Amino acid sequence: MRFKLGDDVDVGHCTALKHEFLRCEDAFKDFERSAHVMIMKAQADKTAGVTPTAHDSRFIAYKTYNAYVRFIHHLYEFMVGALARDTGTTAQIESQRAELYIMSQANRILQGRRSAILNGTAPKWENHISVYPESVPPEFAYQFRTFRNKLSGHVKHERSTMSLSEFYDKYHMYLYMIYWNCLGHWGSHRDGEFPDLKEITDFSVLVTEQRGR
Repeated sequence: MRFKLGDDVDVGHCTALKHEFLRCEDAFKDFERSAHVMIMKAQADKTAGVTPTAHDSRFIAYKTYNAYVRFIHHLYEFMVGALARDTGTTAQIESQRAELYIMSQANRILQGRRSAILNGTAPKWENHISVYPESVPPEFAYQFRTFRNKLSGHVKHERSTMSLSEFYDKYHMYLYMIYWNCLGHWGSHRDGEFPDLKEITDFSVLVTEQRGR
């Protein structure tokens, strides 16, 4: 189905996009909290000269892993949803098309950061230009989709052998740039009311309870 900006389908699609990004934001915050625990515990153990137990290390890794995988999943789905809105279609987006779109958006954001640094308009907290390469790694979108599929979307045997640590080291900067670029418009706003997401925020287990009575 085709739709146009502002029509009923588009309004519903935007509600779904908002919901998906809020889920992405929730996942990232969970990841931040869990990663902080992991880092602080490692520092405390090192200072105290304590060797962490396998149980503690595995549990923290498990929680941090799960939160980051959810972040990858919801960010990828949000980007595919954004492409669907840009092209005005409810049809399934082909993987190759999604990858091209993600690469174009990531490179656009990267070049924007580099330009701001070079022309002196970047905020004071911005990194040095040396942090940012001239372009996004060509395999980034493919790896993004692959890790989303096999670590979250589908139950595959490869999950136990795919290193999320290596993925994080190589590609987190680009995921975070995309996330940060969308956060201002699509994220939660601390000073405002929580958005009306129609049936999503109308959900209540009290409906069943009331019917039972």
